[in-house]
Amino acid sequence: MNSNLLIYYLFKLIKDGHEWQYKNLNGKGKQSKLYFSSLQIIALCISILFCISVPQGLTTDATDHILTCLSIMVALFLSLIIVVFDKSKQKRIIKSKSGEDVSSEESEVSVTDLHLWNFFYQFNALTSYAILLSIFVIILILITLIFDIKVDLSQYYIVPYNQWNKNNIFTALNLTLILLIRFCIVYFLIDFFIICFYAICHMYQYIRLDFLKRRPGIQIYNEENISETFKREYGLNISTIKGIIAVVIGLIAGVVIWNFFTT
Repeated sequence: MNSNLLIYYLFKLIKDGHEWQYKNLNGKGKQSKLYFSSLQIIALCISILFCISVPQGLTTDATDHILTCLSIMVALFLSLIIVVFDKSKQKRIIKSKSGEDVSSEESEVSVTDLHLWNFFYQFNALTSYAILLSIFVIILILITLIFDIKVDLSQYYIVPYNQWNKNNIFTALNLTLILLIRFCIVYFLIDFFIICFYAICHMYQYIRLDFLKRRPGIQIYNEENISETFKREYGLNISTIKGIIAVVIGLIAGVVIWNFFTT
């Protein structure tokens, strides 16, 4: 593939993967004012806390387990993308055979067809984006293994400006690069699982909506606010649930940091 095409489709994949995290089956959704979603902001905080609380970085056993899990997930997602693409082609073939006497200008696209197309496109974008994240993590871990990067950042300290020299600057740059690699590994890994959750939830949303449409005497026309639906069905505010999750994650991070500084 041409390098220009490679760069273009790489950025296109990242754009679609980020954009379709916020869209529903109707192709509508409000993106966050920031580039990162609330879950991704939590992932950023966890990555920073990891770099601070674990200056030694990931152990060799941890990296081996991560590589094994990601390799399996990449193979699974690739097979899922192929299966979903084959299903989408079968849907197009069936529709063309059933309506071959009707021109495309005269036929109207139904809501079901729109949901189906959005689901296929969304699932392809999210799973492909998850594969890309896992590949990034694998590459970064392989870099640390190939160059045998085992550095304990707690053994270094910041020197005053008047003591700077070439060796200190070179060491600072190396440590900054190592810290950045560790941060990216943890963040991309957490973001990978976040995208997996998005893909699973969107798949459930489509299947659930399809089942509801097939239920006798029920037709779904209006799009309902998910916060109101959640509050009506469970009697809880979804913002409260988010706050509880954030508190639990903060407590876990606090315990990790406390154990680090007290041992």
